[in-house]
Amino acid sequence: MSTRNKKDRRNGIVPQDSRPPVAEYGLFASYRKSPFPPPEELEKYEKLYPGVAKLFFDNFAKQTNHRMELEKTVIEGDNKRANVAQVLSFFITLAFLVMAIVLFITGKDIQAVVAIIVGIVPVVISFINSSIKRKEEREAKRKNMALEP
Repeated sequence: MSTRNKKDRRNGIVPQDSRPPVAEYGLFASYRKSPFPPPEELEKYEKLYPGVAKLFFDNFAKQTNHRMELEKTVIEGDNKRANVAQVLSFFITLAFLVMAIVLFITGKDIQAVVAIIVGIVPVVISFINSSIKRKEEREAKRKNMALEP
C-alpha cells in the first residue's frame, strides 16, 4: 500500500473504489377511507396469516358494538339525570309556591312575592338554558352532516 493511501485513510479519506455502494430508498404513501386494507393487500395478509381477514372484520364489529354501547350508556345517563333534575325542580318550585301561599294568608305579601320569584326564576332560566343548548346541538349536527343552508 502506498504512503499516499495510508495518509488518506488516517485523514478519513477513503478511495473511490473501496466505498460501499449507496442505497436508494423511496417513500410510498396512500390514503383510504376504509379501516380495512384494500382487497389486494388483504389477500397478501391472508397468505401470510390465514384467517386474518376474518379477524380484522370481527374486531371491527366488536369495536363498533362497543362504541355503540358506550354511546347508549352516555345517552341513557344524560336522560336519567335530566329527568331527575326536572322532578326535583318541580318539587322545589312547588314548595316555594306553597310557602308563598302561606305567606299571603299570613299577610306577609312582600315575602310571598319574593318566594314566588325565587321559586319560578330558576325554572325559567333552566328552560332558556336547555333551549339554547338544544339549538346549538342541532346547529352542530347540521354542520357535521354538511347540510348548512
